[in-house]
Amino acid sequence: MQVFVVGFPPLLQSLLFWVFAALVVHVCQQLVEHTAYSVDPSSRRISASHASLCIGSIVWALDVVGLFLYNELSHHVLELVPALSGLVIMVVSARLTIPTLSTGASKRRIALASLWLAMGTLAGHFTITSSHVQSFGQINLLATVLSLGIATGISCYCAIRHRAAKLSVLTPRYRAQNWADKLLCGGAILVLHWLLVNTFAMHLGDLEGASDGAALLFVMLVFAMAVAMEHLSNLRSDAGRQQLLRRGLSMMRTSALAHNAHTDIQQSLIADHLDRLLHPDNLALHFQPIIHTQRSGVQLEALLRLTDTTLGRINPETFLLVCELQGKTAEVDRMIVCNALDHLCHWRAQGMDAVSISVNVAPVTLMHESFAPWLGLQLAQRALPPRTLKLEMTEHAVIALGPQMVAAISALSALGVAVLMDDFGAGYSSLGMLAELPIAGIKCDRLFVRQLPQDRRRQKLLRHISSLARDLGLSVVVEGVETPEELRALAAAGLHHIQGYLFSRPIAAPDVPNWHRTQLQSQRAALQALLHTPGSGRDSDTSFVPTQPSTPWASGA
Repeated sequence: MQVFVVGFPPLLQSLLFWVFAALVVHVCQQLVEHTAYSVDPSSRRISASHASLCIGSIVWALDVVGLFLYNELSHHVLELVPALSGLVIMVVSARLTIPTLSTGASKRRIALASLWLAMGTLAGHFTITSSHVQSFGQINLLATVLSLGIATGISCYCAIRHRAAKLSVLTPRYRAQNWADKLLCGGAILVLHWLLVNTFAMHLGDLEGASDGAALLFVMLVFAMAVAMEHLSNLRSDAGRQQLLRRGLSMMRTSALAHNAHTDIQQSLIADHLDRLLHPDNLALHFQPIIHTQRSGVQLEALLRLTDTTLGRINPETFLLVCELQGKTAEVDRMIVCNALDHLCHWRAQGMDAVSISVNVAPVTLMHESFAPWLGLQLAQRALPPRTLKLEMTEHAVIALGPQMVAAISALSALGVAVLMDDFGAGYSSLGMLAELPIAGIKCDRLFVRQLPQDRRRQKLLRHISSLARDLGLSVVVEGVETPEELRALAAAGLHHIQGYLFSRPIAAPDVPNWHRTQLQSQRAALQALLHTPGSGRDSDTSFVPTQPSTPWASGA
């Protein structure tokens, strides 16, 4: 008995179908990538819906076209209702599996989703061809097993290659998908289709009483392809919309986050692994000292550091933006605040009573009605005076959110927790708002100290800022101080509260007590010596002066 009743299609038709199948794989990859590079849940949901409709339609069209490859079936006329039912099955199976195949981080889940997609594809094919099956009881087990295996293998291979393509931006260990992969999948699809038409015994030759729905079927075929191409052409516009959203949200947290294709892929990878990353043990903190050159005591700004076994070193600003897009900002901010307070409590138990900390928080966290009571409870549980904690917010967030922000800051001020305006001068500063906001101080962006020793206009600007802040009762911290010349120029402008690599790099939390005990006083003395050392070049005492500029990894939490 012949195992495969329907013969393999002729060479020319096979080659054309192979090329068509490879193009379908390419288009499907583009759709899946667009879904995968979305970060916020709503964009991922919308992208997955569009991708599922497109992929289901294209695969359905490929399957229908493939039925005309075989001489034995060439005179068959497909019926409209089974064909449309098969389209629905393929779209639904794609919708149920595309989210996992595009953004899944677990190979086991990807394999299960691939199996489900393969079963849905096979079910769709058998529905399309149901009117031409002699008997569903006569099944070719070999063809069935091979079909399911190849269909699952194609889905799983494409998903894992797609995952590797995303990870290739982080390490050369992974290779992006190329046309060789797509041609391989196209060839596998050709073999798969041939196996599928041999799974059940088919009516061969002309079919008596065939349906007259051929014209409608052709119209539906064209319509399915048109829908898929329309959604595909809109990918770039949707990607631009998503990037605009990310830029707007990032301004509420930082003023310096760059946006490019590399960071977009990083953000999508972080979103894929966010559930694992959102654990207090993964949110390590470093602390960078903020020193007053004429007073004792030290303030430490908490800076987030993340390193993952799969993703490597993660930019904290990118991570926090992903949390914002995923609606996890309040959760991660509270984790960071608790982490920082735990460290402060531990240090005060070791006699570091003159130390205070500052933590950067997002507006959505600070404005939540439960935040101030929650923060008061956290301080009370650790027996920490409220004055030992300061919260920082970007200039954009403080000014843009107006009355709501004023009310939130007032509640924290009543608690005894000071709020500082971070990145002052990095955006469109509103001096009028300084008189209305109940903030305790401002932190001047590092832009103010660029070429400061040589730029008299910047020197005059900083003198006026110092005078204005003093009249308003605001403290002023200048960030990014890296040279002795900048330090002396700031002192001449009346600004003595500094933060930067000139005094200290960020210090890992476990190392802070040792630094406080053995290095703080010597570094403070060296800073005083720099203030009283004349000259235009770098001071000869550079024992604690950094040899490399600041990097994006020094971004605050």
